[in-house]
Amino acid sequence: MKQLFDILPPQFFRPLTSKYRREYADCIMLLLNSFKPEISYGVNREIVVRVLSDYFEADDSEMTFDDETYIRDAREKANGVIAMLKSCGWIEYEQETNHQLNVVLYEYAIPIIESMNRVIREEEAEYQGIISQIHASLQNQDLYSKPYELIIKGVQENTERLLSELKKLNASIKRHMEKQTNEMEADEILDHFFEYHKNIGSKAYLRMKTSENISYFRSAIIERLEYMLETPDIMDRAVAGYMEVEEETDEEAAYDSLVQMLLDVKSSFYRLDDIIDEIDRKHTRYMRNAVMRAKFLLATGNNLEGKLSQILNRYVEQLNDGIEDGLENEIQNLVALYPQNYISPESLQSIPVTKTLGRVDELSEENRMSAEERQIYKEALRMKNRHRFSRKNINAYVMELLKDRGQMAVNEIPVESRRDLLRIIYISIYAGNRSNNYMIRRTRERTQIAGFLLPYFDIIRKDT
Repeated sequence: MKQLFDILPPQFFRPLTSKYRREYADCIMLLLNSFKPEISYGVNREIVVRVLSDYFEADDSEMTFDDETYIRDAREKANGVIAMLKSCGWIEYEQETNHQLNVVLYEYAIPIIESMNRVIREEEAEYQGIISQIHASLQNQDLYSKPYELIIKGVQENTERLLSELKKLNASIKRHMEKQTNEMEADEILDHFFEYHKNIGSKAYLRMKTSENISYFRSAIIERLEYMLETPDIMDRAVAGYMEVEEETDEEAAYDSLVQMLLDVKSSFYRLDDIIDEIDRKHTRYMRNAVMRAKFLLATGNNLEGKLSQILNRYVEQLNDGIEDGLENEIQNLVALYPQNYISPESLQSIPVTKTLGRVDELSEENRMSAEERQIYKEALRMKNRHRFSRKNINAYVMELLKDRGQMAVNEIPVESRRDLLRIIYISIYAGNRSNNYMIRRTRERTQIAGFLLPYFDIIRKDT
């Protein structure tokens, strides 16, 4: 069995791995375009030189082909590229009877250049178009005179192409998912989302699920494959065709290969659901991740998400600024996690039977609080409530600061402790509440308060 480098010359990929690989790739694509109007993959050398010279006219940078001499002239660059491609086995010279020298592409270079072209253009296959070709060839009774040459071989190739295109779609969604990084800002996530929706979501994926649904012809295709396997006359003609085309001398080996080929095609159509399900999962996961991350990064309002986002952003800024003293305790005071004891119906654990609570014993006299103790406890609770960062307390604090003034700047608030600094944060958080007697006017400026850099804003009394 031949391998790739049994056919390609040893230096074949040298132009595409050199420091001028972009220039060589562009020139190779220009060569392919030059051959399109011709009846063969050959064209006058002077035409090729002129096409490549026009390309290098737009770029006056220097190039070297021997690591010693650097050239800037466009025509010299074109001749150097042609010589390099010839020495590496991409092209050869062919002289006609009129002494005209043509540049001819080697036959093994053509499929590689065409693949490069498809990668650049990012062409997408029409899935239903491929399946309809398979279906049409299987349904056409006129083709059964030579079933291997006219049906089976084409069906196998188109099935492999269909699977390849679906796997490419699967891989492209995965590649877009990997581009979602934690370093992305909200605008980058949205740009990436719309790029994905344009190139994948509303293009390939939507077509696959609607107008080009690949399940449309599947049952009919599988039925015809089974019909061929169960019809001896068709299989005899197919074996004869296989032996002739594939140069197989053993009839039994040819029959086994044909049966395996048809079974592989049939199995591939059954496996399409697995591939499509995987595509669906990745598509749904990408859309959900993109929307949730963008929604969180854009949450700046007065709802729970907006407040949480502001608090977390503030603590991240403090950590980035190297302020860690006491930060851990403050975070613990803000966050509380509670165990969830709900048992899902899908859980393997059996649901316990509800127990009847027994009679509660009376408390002994010695464990009861006295009237004085209860009064002290109530006073402690009142003091604690007065010092809470509640909306009502913050509103009263701001009104006490403003007194008769209509507005004041944030850097006028007295700060003597970290608690005063946190109070400023809560003034900003509660500013949007309709029940408050104040509001704030935000700016893009920042101000330094007690050694901390905070967003600057003005506090404004609502009744002014």
